[in-house]
Amino acid sequence: MAVYKCSACGYEKESRCKPRKCPECEAKDTFVKVEAPQKEDK
Repeated sequence: MAVYKCSACGYEKESRCKPRKCPECEAKDTFVKVEAPQKEDK
């Protein structure tokens, strides 16, 4: 899964697809994909 960040308020959400609306500030089409830290398998 990818991490998306709202460019308006900074809210981050982990999702398979880009969210259309921010649940925090309710801005539309403001999410950009950010590089998530890689999880290490142990």
